[in-house]
Amino acid sequence: MKKLVCGAALLAAGFAGAQAPAPVPAVETPPAAPQLTQPMIRDAVHAVLAEDAKAAEGQPVVQQVTIRADKYEKFAAAFSEAKVPDCLHEDGLKRQPTNIGPIGLGGILALPFVAVAKLRGKCN
Repeated sequence: MKKLVCGAALLAAGFAGAQAPAPVPAVETPPAAPQLTQPMIRDAVHAVLAEDAKAAEGQPVVQQVTIRADKYEKFAAAFSEAKVPDCLHEDGLKRQPTNIGPIGLGGILALPFVAVAKLRGKCN
C-alpha cells in the first residue's frame, strides 16, 4: 500500500510541475463563395456569347456552323438504312429474318429466304 501512495504522489507532483500544452493555432477558413444569382448568370452567358461572336467574325461561314454536320451525318445514316438493299449483297436479308422459331439459319441454309425476300419486295 505504501508503494501505491508514493506512486500516486509522484504522479501528482509530475502533473503539477508540467507545463500546460501550447494552444492550437486557429485554422483559417477560406471566405465563402458568393451565391450565384440570375443577373450574375445572365451577365456571364452574355459575355461568353459576345466572345464567341467576336471570335467567329474572321472565319468563313462553313467553320462557324459545326453543329449542322451532325445533322447531315444523321440524315445520311437514316437514308442508307431506308434504302432497299440488293438481294445478293451481304445486307440483302436485313429486312427478312432467317429464323425458324428460335433457330437462326445462315450460309447456304439461308438461300430459300433470299427468294422469299425477293418475292415480298424486301430486297431488289
